[in-house]
Amino acid sequence: MRSATAFAPGHVTGIFVPVVEPVDPLARGSLGAGVVLDRGAWATVKVREADRTRLDLRHDGRPSRLPITQHALRTILTGVRGKWSVEADVSHDLPVAQGLGMSAAGTLAASMALVQALDVHPSLAIRAAHLAELECHGGLGGVSAILGGGIEVRRKAGIPPLGVVERTPSSAVLLLAVLAKPLPSPPLLSSAAFLRRVRMAGKDLLGKLPSPPVDIDRLLEVSSEFTDAMGLAPPLLRKAIDTCRQGGALVAQAMMGHTLFTRGADEDARQWLVQRGFRVLTVHIGNHGAQVRDTGKLGKVVRGS
Repeated sequence: MRSATAFAPGHVTGIFVPVVEPVDPLARGSLGAGVVLDRGAWATVKVREADRTRLDLRHDGRPSRLPITQHALRTILTGVRGKWSVEADVSHDLPVAQGLGMSAAGTLAASMALVQALDVHPSLAIRAAHLAELECHGGLGGVSAILGGGIEVRRKAGIPPLGVVERTPSSAVLLLAVLAKPLPSPPLLSSAAFLRRVRMAGKDLLGKLPSPPVDIDRLLEVSSEFTDAMGLAPPLLRKAIDTCRQGGALVAQAMMGHTLFTRGADEDARQWLVQRGFRVLTVHIGNHGAQVRDTGKLGKVVRGS
């Protein structure tokens, strides 16, 4: 039996412009910007040789489909020699389907743990996770964003070496306020009309983000403009955004989720949000990308670049 555990950080996208036209799917994804978080997803994978390939996927110890993660792991298994019995257990530090990058984080963590346990090249994990996100419409560019940390600006779509991401380390603390009802991304990201709408909203805003260093307030300003242009917030989230702005805060909606993010808030604002049914979280910007944290019987540690 071989095993490995990997961590991948969560991520908030403040602005994005879809790039789905390239023939090479590794060059697809999005232009855009966001922040990498210090919390994310964990995955522990155990593998052993078997007479047939089998994948047992769990979420917090319970059997689960996790279709995007499953897609990535099966892609890896079809590309390696031999037959393997695989047990993969994924857990998330943050709410799922709320614009906090848990799909990309869980899929990348599980993929990195699997290739480590199989002792194959780590690029297979990045590739498989990216393709799974695209093909299952879980996200556009989330994997490339969390390969490193900090405030990130995606200047060229795709994963390395095709994609280009600029990063600024930051010690900023963010407040996240999450509504109970999630916003599943696949129906929206599979809609050509919706993607056209996103392009129209974001095409002129990306140029407002400077080359590194990018200040968190500048990111929030541009993200706020994108939030208003998209108009995706349901009434209660819209009211919360407007109320926080009236108090002087820079506030934006996390794409794609019923979540607002801002640079901290006073206790009155926090209590106002809690009383209206929001789950309020305080997180730091994370300055490290996805990485393998533990291995069993394999001494080499693979880290995301």
